[in-house]
Amino acid sequence: MPAIDFKEIPEAHLGGGLQDTFELFARDYLACIGYKIEEDPSRGADGGKDIIVTEVRKGIGGETIIKWLVSCKHKAHSGASINPSDEANINDRVSTHNCNGFIGFYSTLASSGLANTLESFKKKMEVIVYDKEKIESNLLKTSEGLQLALRYFPKSTKEWIDKNPIQNSNNTKIDSKDHRVAESFKNALSWFIGSL
Repeated sequence: MPAIDFKEIPEAHLGGGLQDTFELFARDYLACIGYKIEEDPSRGADGGKDIIVTEVRKGIGGETIIKWLVSCKHKAHSGASINPSDEANINDRVSTHNCNGFIGFYSTLASSGLANTLESFKKKMEVIVYDKEKIESNLLKTSEGLQLALRYFPKSTKEWIDKNPIQNSNNTKIDSKDHRVAESFKNALSWFIGSL
């Protein structure tokens, strides 16, 4: 059962000043896990990109910088998957914005048709999909992720924290690894309570 309810973020097509929330969450999430934000979300014609981020990869041969075009799709309210028609002209969009890769950032998941399309692009460019499960998993494993989850998904994150008390499954003394997780929960919960 999912811990995070993506429906806590308003639908993008409804307006009312909160239509950019999912893109802002995507930006904050990507920054939280280590990407550098090059272009923030904006309103209006965006040429098929919602965000541009870079990633620095270090290896024996030096540094490689990957510039990613990020496309955000928020369909949690309908539960629909992201289809190829939702992600038209990926190759052209990546090229137009001088990027090396494509990140799909989805509150549901890619349809099998889109997954096949993205898989075929992996011969030409870098491709990553962050679906609801990958996003949730990353949010719940660090104090920074928990703080972000509490900011954008306060109700479901608080419920998850309440159902996952800080103790191991055997009710035995928390070891040093578990202690770091306990501190993450404690810090995130303190931050949340302080923001009320």
